[in-house]
Amino acid sequence: MILNIIFGFIVPWFFGVILYFKDKKLLLVIAPFMSVWAYALNEIIFYFNFNRFIPLSINEDITTMSVNLGLFPILGSYFIYFVKLKRFSPYTLVVFFVLMTTLAEYLALMFGLLTYDNGWNIGWSLLSYIPPYIAGYLYYKKLNSIDVFNE
Repeated sequence: MILNIIFGFIVPWFFGVILYFKDKKLLLVIAPFMSVWAYALNEIIFYFNFNRFIPLSINEDITTMSVNLGLFPILGSYFIYFVKLKRFSPYTLVVFFVLMTTLAEYLALMFGLLTYDNGWNIGWSLLSYIPPYIAGYLYYKKLNSIDVFNE
């Protein structure tokens, strides 16, 4: 459980604080949106017993709270930060961030922090990360169109 907290919450929020000083509004607007996506997807995945975080004796909501409030919102915020910089195509960034998020899950799997069941595998995980990043991009575009990010 302590590893979930360190790598799922503390380390990501270290980078979140850095992003906060670069773009406060972006972090404060995008992180909650991405956190909601994380909670929603994880609840569906746990309902169907596709994967579980250790320790298995603790409720799934508790074991994933760190990534739902840390890793996923911070990755989503950095995704939008790089979209905003306009150095790469948003869809190239979607692919990059989906691959990096999948790699993070793969590492959790390899270190025994995560287990798969009921036919779930890393490929399904990769596919499950696509909708949140695309939704985050569409959300950003909508917010941008109503001048939320204009200073």
